[in-house]
Amino acid sequence: MEHPHMTPHLPTPPVIALLTDMGTNDWFVGTMKGVALSICPHVQFVDLCHEITKQSIQEAAFILEISHAYFPEGSIFLCVVDPGVGTERQAIVARNDKYYFVGPDNGAFSFVEMKSKTWEARLIENPDYHFHQHSGTFHGRDLFAPAAAHLAAGAPFEEFGPSINSLLQIPTFEQVMVKGGLLSGRIIYIDSYGNLLTNVTPEHIPPDIDHSHIKLSYHGRFVNGISPHYADVPPNHPLMYWGSSGFLEVAINMGSAQRKWQAQTNDWFEMEW
Repeated sequence: MEHPHMTPHLPTPPVIALLTDMGTNDWFVGTMKGVALSICPHVQFVDLCHEITKQSIQEAAFILEISHAYFPEGSIFLCVVDPGVGTERQAIVARNDKYYFVGPDNGAFSFVEMKSKTWEARLIENPDYHFHQHSGTFHGRDLFAPAAAHLAAGAPFEEFGPSINSLLQIPTFEQVMVKGGLLSGRIIYIDSYGNLLTNVTPEHIPPDIDHSHIKLSYHGRFVNGISPHYADVPPNHPLMYWGSSGFLEVAINMGSAQRKWQAQTNDWFEMEW
C-alpha cells in the first residue's frame, strides 16, 4: 500500500531506536552509532534490543511489533537482523502514519506493516545517503545507519529511491486453536527472566469464563488460574498472567520457567476451562 502524503513529524531531538542481533560485545553497534552521529550529531539513540536470537527475523518482527507504539511520533526504527546481507535482498526505508523504519526487506517489518493504517516503502538507492565506505558484510554501517541518520537530519523521504509496493512477508505465529473448553497455543518468545510469552490473548477466552478456573498444562506440568501479578503465588511456584505486551505469559515467581521446565519457543501447551 502507498500513501505518499503522510509525513510523521520528527521529535526534537530526533530519535533512532536500534534493534539488532549483534549483541554488545563487539564494535558493530557502536560503529553504526558513530556513522549516524557523523551525519546527524544531535540524534538521540535508544537501544531497543541487541540480543535478538541470531538471525531470527521472526523474533525481531515480534519485538518491533509489541514495542514501537511506545515511542514518540516520528521515531526512526533502525532494524538490522540481516542473515541475507550481501544477497539480492533489498535495502529499504518505510513509514506508516507515525513512524519510520530502516533495514533490509526480509520480513522484519511485516508484523508492523500488517497492523498499520498506512504504509509506504522506498529502496535506498540514492548514493548521497550511503556511507562512503561499502562492505559486502556490514550494511548496518554502510547503508542502514546512514539512511536512518539522514532521515533524522530531515532528508526528504521521497529522495531515497523508487517506491516499492510489496515487501517480503513472513508468517505470523500459528493460530491459537479453540474447540469447546479446550485451547491449544504455542510459546512464541522467552524473555531474559525465563518467562514464557505465548500467542494467547484475552480475546481467545470466552467472556463468561472465570479466569481463576482456567487450567494450563505443559509437558506434564500444570498451572491453575490466571493471576494478576507474580506475588499472587509463593516464590518458586508457577503462574500464568496477562503480560505487559498483551499476551498470556507463564512464569516461575522468583525463578525461570525456561530453565526449570526446559521450555523452548514453538512448544505447544493446552488450556481448559
